[in-house]
Amino acid sequence: MLRTSARCLSRRLSHRSLHVSVSDEIKEALNARKPVVSLESTIISHGLPFPQNIEMALKVEQAIRDNGAVPATTAFINGIPKVGLLENEIEQLAEHARHGRVNKVSRRDIPYSIANKLYGGTTISSTMILSHKAGIEVFATGGLGGVHKGGELTLDISADLEELGRTPVAVVCAGPKAILDIPRTMEYLETKGCMVATMGPSGTNVPGFYTRDSGVKSPYNFGSCLEAAEIIHDGNVFHLNSGYLFCVPPPEEVALDSAFINSIIEQACNTAEANGIEGKELTPYLLKEIALKTNGASVQCNVSFVLNNAKVAAKIAVELSKLNESRSVRSFTEQEKEATKHQPKLDTLQGSKKVISAVIGSVALDTQCTLNSSHIHEGDSNPGNASASIGGVGHNVALSSNLRNKSPLHETVLISSVGNDTSGKNILSTLSMSTDGIYVDRKERTAQYISIHSSNGELLVAGSDMDIITKLPIEHISDKLKQLKPNVVLVDANVSVKVLEHLINQRDTLGFKLIFEPTSAPKARKLGQVKNLRVYPNNGFDLITPTVSELKEIYDTLDKNGKFDLDEWFPVLDSLKIDKTISGSAKKSKGELKYLLDQGILQTASFLLPYFPKIIVKHGSKGMYIFSIVKDISTSLVRQVSENCDFSIYCPGEHLGEHQHGVMVEHHNVPAEGAEVVNVTGAGDTLVGIILNGLSINPQFLEFDDPLRRKQQLDIAQYGAKLTLEDLDTISKKLAELP
Repeated sequence: MLRTSARCLSRRLSHRSLHVSVSDEIKEALNARKPVVSLESTIISHGLPFPQNIEMALKVEQAIRDNGAVPATTAFINGIPKVGLLENEIEQLAEHARHGRVNKVSRRDIPYSIANKLYGGTTISSTMILSHKAGIEVFATGGLGGVHKGGELTLDISADLEELGRTPVAVVCAGPKAILDIPRTMEYLETKGCMVATMGPSGTNVPGFYTRDSGVKSPYNFGSCLEAAEIIHDGNVFHLNSGYLFCVPPPEEVALDSAFINSIIEQACNTAEANGIEGKELTPYLLKEIALKTNGASVQCNVSFVLNNAKVAAKIAVELSKLNESRSVRSFTEQEKEATKHQPKLDTLQGSKKVISAVIGSVALDTQCTLNSSHIHEGDSNPGNASASIGGVGHNVALSSNLRNKSPLHETVLISSVGNDTSGKNILSTLSMSTDGIYVDRKERTAQYISIHSSNGELLVAGSDMDIITKLPIEHISDKLKQLKPNVVLVDANVSVKVLEHLINQRDTLGFKLIFEPTSAPKARKLGQVKNLRVYPNNGFDLITPTVSELKEIYDTLDKNGKFDLDEWFPVLDSLKIDKTISGSAKKSKGELKYLLDQGILQTASFLLPYFPKIIVKHGSKGMYIFSIVKDISTSLVRQVSENCDFSIYCPGEHLGEHQHGVMVEHHNVPAEGAEVVNVTGAGDTLVGIILNGLSINPQFLEFDDPLRRKQQLDIAQYGAKLTLEDLDTISKKLAELP
């Protein structure tokens, strides 16, 4: 079942953050691509006493704001993982910590904390997880967890290190906590593939939490926040999916003497061992003991370098935001140029040379039976009128296109397969179009489709045997496409997933527009398995033509197969800003907009647009809905589009490079009075075939250069579907009479 309208409208961020609750401020910042720095909350729950913990938390947030970024403190409030705490939520967390009612939450503790609705202070590990789910790339903290002294025997190793090996978030800290085995911690990070760099000139060692120099060599150094941002940016572009550790030595005025602090740490570790203190209780115990022995100097040092780390993290986030923005514009523009390079040019298609469009899909022997009575005897024979004809979605679309065609310089060729049997030979001898694209398979049966219809022509049940089409050889398709050089190719969902993947590659090589006809809801699921499905402007498909149920199925299968990712799909959806326009109209929506929202059609189509920049939704007697990504559309053109359809709404998106992109949503009613339904089998195929013919003659047919002419062509397509509805034949021969 499709998600509710409200859930779909908010999916842009809920998909990004899963079950994470992201504050409005952070949502707005992320949507606007402002720099954001996340913060952990164990310093509130387990690090400082009340009320200093509250004061410290607010002071760190302010330091981030003062340096140009937005702070996002993380925690678990009543089991809800939150990114961006409000001030009253920080106070709640501190109050619960005061009474010992806050769980210390690392990766392993997340499900338990959620299930038991606990308050939780986030460690580095859990903060990285929440940050990544929310889309935050930089995180500021105090000191890093790591390998405890004797960890080679006890295996007491912080989950922070594991997280740095698998979650792409940059952690800015003052180095590993001084209570740890720092050399082994560095070795462990190397094993996990985490990039470690220390701020300072070449040769600067890793800091030791309270001290500026731990004596352990740093793998790399960075001299500025811009250098750090470039490391994060380039690592993310390369999709390493591992973390980054940036160590910032504490300021000289607050750093402690190494000999002094190390002797105190050694004493505290010995005491802990003697008292059997280990696991998650060990670190808090040691820090408390160190604070007592240093008369609070360690705490003051901790507070100071957390503030310092926050300032550095904010500056890194600011530089990273600039890099991401410039990359987004540059990448988008470059992809657009690459994509348009392969588009066929109209002036090269016209002239004396014949223009070809191709349909790749099923041809089948169709047997139909329309029952004489509305009263059906289940489990028994029912009187009816039976007929046999050539059908199959691919065949029906190609036939409709050829019947509608008025140009002697155009032809639609069907690429399909039949068996070396009686049915196959019958199809080849009676096919009313070229058989040049038909492959004769000597191992498989010819496809057949058998349907039973009610007395008023509605489909009651059907059975299909289309196995032969799933085995249509890729070599045959490739040879025919190279020979035909079509400007438009339509493929129906009866073919295999490998064929769909091959056609995306051939689209790039041969430069044709590619259309996907879903055929049925179950078969539409194949799209979710396509490995090389790509997003706009370098999309693999130019147009899809689903029914409402097929649209929902495509959404669900892409969702199930992880196609709604953060790296490729989300930036395109985010740039279109559809929800910004719709959310402003949703509460006062009525008529067609209310219907689209209530049915979830608008929300579902919006999520699919990054993969399919034009979607025509066939909706029977309600006509058709068209969703399009548009570029540089003028206000006057938006008005003309509105005047030439029954409903429209334009959602302006972002300026990327030299162009502004947006989304146009249209509704076109059936232009004629209600049809006297005789046979519904081929109506949708007819609509698609006529649109295919229009695109073959003029590849810009569905664009908005001439809204009136476009409207006339779309009306003809819907009128053609009506003719087929009223005809006993699967595809009405009257299509040849259309103007």
